[in-house]
Amino acid sequence: MQKTYRKLLFDLDNTLIDDDENRRYAIRQILTERKENTTTKRIESFIKMDNQFWKDRAEGKIKDPYIFKSNEEKTKWIRAQRFLEFFNDISFEESVEINQKYIYYLSKNIIPIKNAYDILKYLYEKRYEIYIVTNGPKIAVNNKLSKINAQKYISGTFTAEEAGHMKPHHEFFAKFFSSINSYKTEDMLIIGDELEKDVLGGIQNGMDSCWFNIKNTINKTDLKPTYEINNLVELKNIL
Repeated sequence: MQKTYRKLLFDLDNTLIDDDENRRYAIRQILTERKENTTTKRIESFIKMDNQFWKDRAEGKIKDPYIFKSNEEKTKWIRAQRFLEFFNDISFEESVEINQKYIYYLSKNIIPIKNAYDILKYLYEKRYEIYIVTNGPKIAVNNKLSKINAQKYISGTFTAEEAGHMKPHHEFFAKFFSSINSYKTEDMLIIGDELEKDVLGGIQNGMDSCWFNIKNTINKTDLKPTYEINNLVELKNIL
């Protein structure tokens, strides 16, 4: 018998939005502004570094240097670290400025994942509550949803910036749960492209999970998602 869910928790980047292309565009604009090399190799080196940075951060390998006064201050410090590493000869203040420009450019070239809009519309019409749960910055989340005309289907958004913690940490989900009126984790399904953040977050917090294996990779972890899909339209077979 197929299980019934009420609340669907969607990751955003590389689940509904093509984050890789989004980031390539943004870093290309930054490099162009700085009159630096914009070769494919240089841009891909940023993507690789950025991926590793967020992986290490989620796994707790990158520690906060002190207790921050606010989540905003913490977010500013975290996001600046990538540009300090990538450019390696700039000040913290300059890296903060670069991050602000980078976020601006992220909002200028939004490309939806294939079938993203159609599946959100389909699920909305089936009366699911749809939430966005993401490690991305809040301002970028709203811009992205607006650009793909999907805000009308979304019941709410929740970011690591608001939580003060990233997926898959329990604190992220605990604060998300407290932000919505009522919930039962057995009524929830989390859908995302990352085993270590989305699927693990689901497992650790009592939720079923759907791994959106968009890149058709082999699962080399011990993590077992409840479902696995390669195309968003396959959600119609589950929901």
